Amino acid sequence: MPRPGSEAVIAGLGEPPVGRLTGKTPTELHIDAAMLAIEDSGIDKHDIDGLMTTGTFLNDNIRHHMMIGEHLGIHCKTFVDTLRTGGHSYLNGVQVAQWAVESGLCKAVLLLRGDTTLSGVPKGTSMKAYIEYGAHPIEFEVPFGISVPGVYAMLAQRHMHEYGTTSEQLANIAVACRKHAALNPKAFKRDPITVDDVLNSRLVSTPLHLLDCSPPSDGAGAILITSRERARDLKAKPVRILGTGQAQSYYHLAHLARATGARPEDKSRFSLTKTVQSVAAERAFGMAGVKPSDIDVAQLYDSFTITVLMQFEDLGFCAKGEGGAFTENGRIELGGDLPVNTHGGLLSFGSSGGINHIIEAVRQVRGECGERQVKDVELSLATNVSAVASNHSIAIFGRD
Repeated sequence: MPRPGSEAVIAGLGEPPVGRLTGKTPTELHIDAAMLAIEDSGIDKHDIDGLMTTGTFLNDNIRHHMMIGEHLGIHCKTFVDTLRTGGHSYLNGVQVAQWAVESGLCKAVLLLRGDTTLSGVPKGTSMKAYIEYGAHPIEFEVPFGISVPGVYAMLAQRHMHEYGTTSEQLANIAVACRKHAALNPKAFKRDPITVDDVLNSRLVSTPLHLLDCSPPSDGAGAILITSRERARDLKAKPVRILGTGQAQSYYHLAHLARATGARPEDKSRFSLTKTVQSVAAERAFGMAGVKPSDIDVAQLYDSFTITVLMQFEDLGFCAKGEGGAFTENGRIELGGDLPVNTHGGLLSFGSSGGINHIIEAVRQVRGECGERQVKDVELSLATNVSAVASNHSIAIFGRD
């Protein structure tokens, strides 16, 4: 248990524009986001003694946090890291920052992400080159032409085979995200789309169409985590971190079905349609003392529409195999039972990383989302996913 008054809260947010930000560098985006979070919280930057960044798309600099700290003029830090777990990094970072604050190691921790994955990637860089570069070094699968969309397409194919899930049900997720993005002035993709638009968009890897896949974009985000006691002296309304969880399984698709929480002897439970998000969720819901049905709004990592659909099941919002039906009849849209990705998600807000899911989850608790605000939010949830649907993290946020 944290010491009295040391419970970690989120007390500052920074979210610069997303989209095609020609002329901006990843470093500039990190600094922009950081300064917005510092301004939002009202903290003296010299009180920030923890710093975590996530590096950049084409930069493996393991001391990235040192460079960013230097640009910010934060010269003395007692905890630093450059997180290298892909889209899973941001909630992983929230959990680590929570531990740092509640243990007394840090007074305040700044978590940053910024990149130019749209305007800053050299022309001609293919997905295959990206994989071989090191983002997904799956040496036994790359030679056979595997791609990230191809991996998730296999998961979608299997879900369709086992449960009768349809492309229309997947498309409902993309349509809901776009409807919400249309209400968000910051979103990258705001033009309305229909289920037919999704189904008629170019096939990327059967059964996933172009609009089932999140587009690359430039963007950034920043989150300031401090203690509940310190937050009382800051400007922004603090938001409590009620429960967190993370879980990791295997990386290669060939082994993924063996790492879904089943015991090795229970081969009947091996499945490509079940992920260890259920393990992370059990921990987070248990820590928060709430149930999936208590959640008012959810920001679910949406690299692909199938990523979201499988999370409906593994997070406990519906039973296994019912994820397709869960998307129907406006259930995941504003006004529905569980509004999802109210900022637009990676699919429409912009693929600038899962940190923006956290920012939106916190904004919903603060009541700052304007036209897309869900009424009377008490509990908000965010998830991150990376690798081959095999790294999962979750956090549940609530009012102070």
